[in-house]
Parts: sequence; structure tokens; C-alpha cells
Amino acid sequence: MGVLGHGVTDPDVVVIGGGFAGLVAARDLREAGRSVVLLEARDRLGGRTWFRELPGTGVKVEYGGAWFWSDAHPGLAAEIARYGIATRPSRQVDSMAWLTAGELRSGPGVLQDVRDALVPFEPMFEAAASRIRAARESGRADLADLDVPMASWIAGAGLPIETTDFLRAYTAAMGGGDPARISALGVIADAAILEYRFDDVFAGVGESFVEGTASLVEALAKDVGGEFRLEAVVTRIERDDQGVTVELKHGGRISARAGALTLPVNVWSDIAFEPPLSPEKRRIAALGHPGASTKVLAVARGVPAGFVSAGWPAALQAVVGESEVAGGRLVVGFSGVGGIDPSDPAAVGVALRAYLPDSEVLTSDGHDWVADPYSKGTWFAAPPGWEIGDAEGQSAPEGRLAFAGGDIAPVGAGWIEGAIVSGGDAARRLLSLDS
Repeated sequence: MGVLGHGVTDPDVVVIGGGFAGLVAARDLREAGRSVVLLEARDRLGGRTWFRELPGTGVKVEYGGAWFWSDAHPGLAAEIARYGIATRPSRQVDSMAWLTAGELRSGPGVLQDVRDALVPFEPMFEAAASRIRAARESGRADLADLDVPMASWIAGAGLPIETTDFLRAYTAAMGGGDPARISALGVIADAAILEYRFDDVFAGVGESFVEGTASLVEALAKDVGGEFRLEAVVTRIERDDQGVTVELKHGGRISARAGALTLPVNVWSDIAFEPPLSPEKRRIAALGHPGASTKVLAVARGVPAGFVSAGWPAALQAVVGESEVAGGRLVVGFSGVGGIDPSDPAAVGVALRAYLPDSEVLTSDGHDWVADPYSKGTWFAAPPGWEIGDAEGQSAPEGRLAFAGGDIAPVGAGWIEGAIVSGGDAARRLLSLDS
């Protein structure tokens, strides 16, 4: 990743956060001739992506963000093409298990059962999606009836139990947390704008990086070519008409003509801002986002190729069978509600056997992104009250300080795509200050 130096003390721009948003912003600023210092609180780059070894297996896995769709994520696709990053296509689904109404359904025809169950939901989805698309230019203030907890919106729809169960499982696993805390508007808007259906993520879980997200992180870091400082925790940001000054937890200050803050919104409250942030930014910082899905990474026997599952109620609301590894198959599971310790193979085994009664978990692990002080949550999930706020105000620069990140991206929030696009936007905004 490169040796960290301390040579540039007064750069043109200080970028705070070494995830994809910060790396893209720093890269674009460097290409425009600006000197840059990038500060990252962790001992690594990559933010809420983390490609590392699953202990005891010799296999590297994605502990954080992993999947994408090239056709729906053009910003990410452009970066992949630019650096020639090797990717693999979405895995074909050959078998699905579905827990619904207290019944386990298994086999190659279950995906069609899910699609049939969603038929009563389609008119409801289309009506909401049409309104969301129409409101993209005029704002979302008139969508307040959709900006309610997904659980409440589903419960009030009078849908069949199979439909309701799947929508709850989808929201918990892929939406990123408890359906009682996630806005229906946010869940529907992502699907409406990126043009996918909820069953699509089970028909094909998405493309991935052959050498992990680290392959793109390393390519971007090399192109930044400036100075990185790891384990650099920012505690205070001062800004005025002349520039930005950053204070670090373990001492030291960095002054620059401009800055870019690319940290997750859930950690903004750990930083003192002088002057205070705008009312809209203070509002979303106080509100926070409820992304809290536990990602379980396991090696298990008895998992067929091309396997996926969904279930409600269930300890794991979704499971994806990945590649064969020594002794078994890599399994990725998601628990957005109820809680499960990913490092407890016995508990993970019980959860997996709800879908595959003859399966056996050999080892399992995961990372607690909610307890992680530098994320305080997993990928972005919009709570009620977020989506009908001032979307432009959430990411607008304040003086010579720009803002970016997957949490405040206008499109693709919660995806790597959103982080990349917003990082590029932040760089352009800062460059425009001097034009």
C-alpha cells in the first residue's frame, strides 16, 4: 500500500478518510496538480471494504462491501476499466431455500415461488417507484407517506404472508438492518433509481473482484501518489475563507487551502466543527443511519453450488454459497435483525441448518462494523426522516470544506458506486473554488 511519510505539512488539500470516496477525491485532486495529504484513522485503506484472510483457511474474503453491478454502477465500472481490474460475473443461482410462513421450501423452483409471491406487491412497488422517479428533480418532500419504517409500510399493505415475509427478509439482509428502523422510501428509491427488483439480488448476487476490493484500493492509492497518514484520527476541523485546519487525536495540526471530509456520517459527531456544520448536516449526524447487518463469513459442508436463501423469521435472513474451498464451501450470510455472533461456528451452524439441515459449519468469522469506532455502522441504510431532507444540503461544501461518501451520495448510496461518484464530485467542487 506504500510507506507513509510526513513530508507535506501544508498541502493544498487535506482529505479525511481513506475509503473509496477519499481515494477518488485525492486521486482526482492530484491529477489536477494539487498537493494532497490523506488522513485515515485505521491502520489500512479501504474504509468499509476489507479484503483479508478468513483465519485458519488461507482464503481471502470480503469482510465488508463486495458486490456490484457494472450496468447499474457506471462510476465503478469506469474505475475498473481504467485500471484493468479483474472481475468475475454474477454467480448463477441453481438452488434456493426459502423460509416463509413457518415452512422451508427448497429446490431449483423456489426462486420462481419468490417471484410469484411478489406479484401482489408489484403494483404497490411500481406506484411508489414512479413517484420517486418523478420527484428526482422536484425534491422528495411530497413522498412523506413513503418515508416510514419499512416494517410499518409492509404491515399496512394487506399483502399475503409469503410476500410480507420475503420483503422483511430482503430489508433486513440486503437493506442492511431492522425493517422497523429503515425507511421504505430509501429501500424503494435505491431499486427504482438503479432499476432492479428485490428478487434480482437472489437471482444473481452481483459481480465481484477476482483479487478483492483491495485490488482497486491499491490501484487508486498508487495513483494518488501523495502522502498517506494511517492511524490519524481527526478530532477537530476548523474552516474559514482562507482554508481548513485539522487537529489530530495524538497531536499535530494540518492546515490546507481546502479539505474534503469523506467519513461515514455516523462518526461525524465525534468531530468538533468550527464553525458548526449547517443545520441539515447537524440533523443527519444526530439522526445517524441504522445500517447494522452482520455479515457472516463461514466455511461449511453440505452447501450446494449456486445456493442462496432467504428467510423470515430467521437468524440469517439471507445466505449465499460462494466458491469451493478446502474442506467445504465459502458461505456468506446476513443478519440484519436478531443478532448473531459471526465468530461462533456453533451459532452460525444452527442458523445455516435452518436452510440446509444436513450442513456443517467448520469455521466462521466477521467484523463488527457497528462497534468499529471508525464506521459505527455497516453500509448506508436510510432511516425515516432522512430521504425527505435537503439532499443537496447533505453533501454541499461549507466554505472550503467538501463532503463525500457512500452515506451522502445522491445516487448509489450504500454502494461502492456512491462512494466513488461522490468522491469525484467533491474533487470537482474543490477545484471550482480556484477557477
